[in-house]
Amino acid sequence: MIVRRYLIREILHSFFAVFSILLVISATVIFVRMLAEMSASVFSTAFIFQIMALNILGKLSMLLPVALYVSILLALSRLYSDSEIVAMWAGGVGPRRINSSIFQLLIVFAAVTAVVSLYLSPEAWAMRDVIWTRAKAEAEVSGVLPGRFLEFRDGELVAYTESLSPDKREMENVFAKLTVDGSQNLLVAKRARFSGDEEKTGQYLVLEDGYRYSGAPGSVDYTIYRFAKHGFRIDQERSATVVSSKSNAKRTVDLIAGSHLAYTAELQWRISQPISLLLLGMLAVPLARTLPRQGKYTKLAMGIAIYFIYGNAVGVMQTFVERGAVSTVIGIWPIHVAMALTVGSLLYAQSSGGAPRLGSRKAGSRDS
Repeated sequence: MIVRRYLIREILHSFFAVFSILLVISATVIFVRMLAEMSASVFSTAFIFQIMALNILGKLSMLLPVALYVSILLALSRLYSDSEIVAMWAGGVGPRRINSSIFQLLIVFAAVTAVVSLYLSPEAWAMRDVIWTRAKAEAEVSGVLPGRFLEFRDGELVAYTESLSPDKREMENVFAKLTVDGSQNLLVAKRARFSGDEEKTGQYLVLEDGYRYSGAPGSVDYTIYRFAKHGFRIDQERSATVVSSKSNAKRTVDLIAGSHLAYTAELQWRISQPISLLLLGMLAVPLARTLPRQGKYTKLAMGIAIYFIYGNAVGVMQTFVERGAVSTVIGIWPIHVAMALTVGSLLYAQSSGGAPRLGSRKAGSRDS
């Protein structure tokens, strides 16, 4: 019991350190990508942190397996390097008891990962898509700058304003191009402003005191209208509830009920996360074995390389399932089966190979 608590404590210490580093790296990468997506739009600090938090929560099911894998690898490598594993074996705590203690910890983390992968991450991606879509729509309205062309309704309406009023509520000297059923409409107005509520009546661009030129491009047959006030709806007409169409944002029950190949591939990938955590965690046990005089991080590079090969293989098989190149019955499971056989053989070889020896003398050497 004491040895088990000691092993778990050492692994958890490494886990919190590795997980914190991965969180910082992920947050940095997400922030850089958000800057590219935001372009020139203006968003609040609270919105940025909210989107970052949802992105990290969405990726949490991928961060947990790799963080725990590296943590076990680092913790056991240190115990081997300091000959503490040797002392455990000499005291009667063999590899089976050590493996059993680590496996029990992995079961707990696998259950947490399953909840995150099957429920929390999809909810985070769906909420992120909804908030992002609404924020971009609001930014189109609130992010008006003089001397810039604004595009609404996927290019159906393009507007340009020369300046803003002193209170920033109205645009002055406005030019707009509106496409309706292939007909081009050019509008010029002295003033324009945004009106309406997107959630209730929709957002409108209201032009005041101007002219509208309607007709086909290249044709002399056109009509000129003079107007005191002219309004156009600028937001996409959609249902009150914004629903993401991405498979990673779909609820797990919807993936099970759906028949699309992308849904099946996404469902298999979600189930793979807790499986990967168990397999990688147990792989780290024999992989961390080092001689007492070897460095603590001797196997770290090899372990990371194996992780990337395993993860990329799962990703490639998921893509094949999405494209129909691999049957959904076969799916991505052969990769996990191959990894399970590899882990099983390594654990068997470790448990049947005897305890590591103190020192690193060559075979055949004699004490003087």
